[in-house]
Amino acid sequence: MNTLLLLAIVLLLLIVVGGVIYAYLYGFLFKTAPNNPKNFLAKPQNSEKKRIVFAGDSLTCGNMSADYTAMVAEKLKNAYEYINAGVNADLAYNLLQRLDEIIACKPDFVTILIGTNDANATIFKQNQAVYQKLKKLPQPATIFWYEENLCKIVERLQNETSAQIALISMPVIGENLKHKVHSHIKEYVEVVKKVAQKYQVAYLPLYEKHVEFLEKQSPIRKEYHPNHKLIELAMFQKYILQRTWDEIAKTHGFHTVTDFIHLNSIGAKMIAELVCEWIEKHSY
Repeated sequence: MNTLLLLAIVLLLLIVVGGVIYAYLYGFLFKTAPNNPKNFLAKPQNSEKKRIVFAGDSLTCGNMSADYTAMVAEKLKNAYEYINAGVNADLAYNLLQRLDEIIACKPDFVTILIGTNDANATIFKQNQAVYQKLKKLPQPATIFWYEENLCKIVERLQNETSAQIALISMPVIGENLKHKVHSHIKEYVEVVKKVAQKYQVAYLPLYEKHVEFLEKQSPIRKEYHPNHKLIELAMFQKYILQRTWDEIAKTHGFHTVTDFIHLNSIGAKMIAELVCEWIEKHSY
């Protein structure tokens, strides 16, 4: 009886500890970067420095993915103010809803990397339901709605700011370029190109750069899987085991991503290089 009681206590403790760890990791989904627009607007403004706003989802927020915005800041140094408007799991619709605070920052440059979740939401029906509930979408995600929202984002920024605007194409989901999800994400990339051309804003070809890199790697590359447990496992390794994103990617058998979607330092560096080159070209 004592042995059974001890086992029951141990099991209960494991359940409690597991629940606490899960709640801690789940909390990262709702965390924003310290230099988010709200925090930026709450502090005294420096009118001498130009401002860069990075708008997007978790790839931009940088706590579930390697932080390309920090790489940009490291390269460009103290010449700019850096505002991270990335929010985990956001779709284009969600970014559109929070444009007021981005516009209030009076940016000189705005980069927009949004669409991975729009594409992911429409790969499988179960994904669509999850995103609609999690992000409180007024309708199911579609590629047509994505284009509509992306257009509205660019229109508002052009009409209400004097910022230079760049649309960044999404990275590959998974790494198997022959999987059906690859052609799916490519359709969304074409929308980004179309919108950039329509509004005459810069187009930064992350997708093309990502594909070019992967084509030079081993022909055996992992394909996308709708099971998001790998995301949770990556977060556990990062924040509980204190492993780097690169170590996690290697453990999971990836070159550039940690969990089919989020980037390691190789993937993040691709974005940082594109952004730095664009900003340096347009700074005067």
